[in-house]
Amino acid sequence: MAQPFHAGGAINHLQLFDPSIHGLGIMRTFWNSWSELDITHLGSIVALAGVAPAAWRFIQRTGQEAWTWIKRFFIASVTIPGSDPINRNVASWVLAKVIEPQQIRFFTAKTEIGRDGNEGQLLKKTRRSVQYCPHWESTWFWHSGSLFVVSRPAESFKAAMTDPSYDGVGGEELTISCFGRSAAPIKSFIDTCREFADKQAQYFVIIYARDRYGLSWKPKARKPIRRIETVHFDDTIKQELLLDIKKYLDPRTSRLYRSRSMPYRRGYLFYGPPGTGKSSLSTALGGEFGLDLYEVKVPSVANDSDLEQMFQEIPPQCIVLLEDIDAVWSDRESETQEANGAARSGCTLSGLLNVLDGVGSQEGRVVIMTTNKPERLDSALVRPGRVDMKVWLGNISKNCAEQMFIRMFTPESDGWSPLPKKRNDSSNPQGSRQLDLEAVRMLARTFADSIPEDTFTPSQLQGFFQLHLESAVEAAASISTWVEKEMAKKVDKDFEVISNRHACRVNYK
Repeated sequence: MAQPFHAGGAINHLQLFDPSIHGLGIMRTFWNSWSELDITHLGSIVALAGVAPAAWRFIQRTGQEAWTWIKRFFIASVTIPGSDPINRNVASWVLAKVIEPQQIRFFTAKTEIGRDGNEGQLLKKTRRSVQYCPHWESTWFWHSGSLFVVSRPAESFKAAMTDPSYDGVGGEELTISCFGRSAAPIKSFIDTCREFADKQAQYFVIIYARDRYGLSWKPKARKPIRRIETVHFDDTIKQELLLDIKKYLDPRTSRLYRSRSMPYRRGYLFYGPPGTGKSSLSTALGGEFGLDLYEVKVPSVANDSDLEQMFQEIPPQCIVLLEDIDAVWSDRESETQEANGAARSGCTLSGLLNVLDGVGSQEGRVVIMTTNKPERLDSALVRPGRVDMKVWLGNISKNCAEQMFIRMFTPESDGWSPLPKKRNDSSNPQGSRQLDLEAVRMLARTFADSIPEDTFTPSQLQGFFQLHLESAVEAAASISTWVEKEMAKKVDKDFEVISNRHACRVNYK
């Protein structure tokens, strides 16, 4: 006989699937648990929640005081300003040796200023790529048996990122610390960073310029070393210039100057028409002798105080490039220059002479001055002692044109050949062969015969080569037509060419 169902009896099959029965059971269980909780425990929980922030502040304050005490008695540190070149050396070493790229999680995104090597960008307007500059505040590492920590304060990021040239390497204030009571390990570590930077930069010339506020020197560009052979002018003068700078930079020369109480400085004047390679020669000399280049555009200097401040911050072992030196104020020629509408600088001749060889002037630099208008230079500026050697960079000669052709079209080691290749042309088996060096030289002689002596600048000839880089044969065949067109062009005015022997005027008609 079946047993009847009642409240305390067994649950039938339909009740097993009734959700209301289970829901009431869960609520009943939850309520029974809270009803059994002692209310005094809630007060303890609330009290602990109120004490926790105060306890955390106490722990933080105690930790900070303990860290201050440890730094005072057991840690040595060296702080490097963000504008100092050593700052970039240390930051580069840390990013290369300590922080792995895949471990960096914080970046600053900036639109890439430079141009990508993308052919599409050369053909149409496209979006520029994004540059991600790495962020890191502090990092710990072992070096030469010592534990180091390199830290950068967060506040310095904001100041560094306002600089358009900021690339995430250097620019922020750095503090290098190590355990111990001596700073000797830190000094040794900085030397290691500088040696690492020198090895990285041995194939580049670092060009420094004033920042947009004119307050400090900043790396403007890092250019690959340009061989001195790529700057075309008289070979005899070129060798004399190289020998003179090499002799000046010899440590024995420095000791000899000082033993004779002579100021250890050397000045050069590069002058000639625009486009003859004055700035290019300066950059090539920096690569030839392993010197950084500090660029001073004289027309943009505001006053003598700014010029003096610039020179005080330039290191001794470098090249100082003073461009357009004829723009300085000269009391003797000021009225004439104003009448001619010449570019003017805020600094005066006396201020320039003071930074070059005044009482407070630094020694050990190579000073190069450039001008397109040597006739405007004051005699006091170009006297011996301030300008020790004058280098005339004029229009290109036939010999230099031949050398330039050979340099442009010499076959490369990767198999590239300056000869147009004809596809699917079985009737011309010579169409795919490479030009050897002797063939290039023969074409170079033909090319040079079509170049008038002392007529075109190297930059003009380089512009022609840019149109025919794929074919040496085509370049040699097209030069006569190009020369005729250039000679037929009318110019607005004559240009006075000043050489060491005589002055003459060249008029392209």
